[in-house]
Amino acid sequence: MKLNPMPPTLRDNQRYIVFEIVSKKEVAFENMVNVVWSASLQLFGEAGTSKFRMWVPSMLFDKARKRGVIRTTHDSVEEVRAVIASVKEIEGESVIFYVLGVTGTIRSAKSKFLGQVDLRDFGAKR
Repeated sequence: MKLNPMPPTLRDNQRYIVFEIVSKKEVAFENMVNVVWSASLQLFGEAGTSKFRMWVPSMLFDKARKRGVIRTTHDSVEEVRAVIASVKEIEGESVIFYVLGVTGTIRSAKSKFLGQVDLRDFGAKR
């Protein structure tokens, strides 16, 4: 039995919030994710947080430059921005989350804000 995927017209539109963490020390990915989830649960509760459909891909977190991406639905971008703005410290170290931009695709988030070049943008084959 083959499962049918949900058609694109019924899927939620996604947005990718690209952020940079300003801090004196390095920030571990796991700690950053835990703090963001905790802040979201404090501000909006479990029911509100579940509507955001937040996801923080580890492959798009640059530990050296302290930049990352949070995926959310298109209608909850402002709420997620409020969540990350409310984070003031990670492991006792003061931090500031600075939003670099919001995009509609991972590819544009990589090329515009993370400085990662995709070979498909230049017509090269993999």
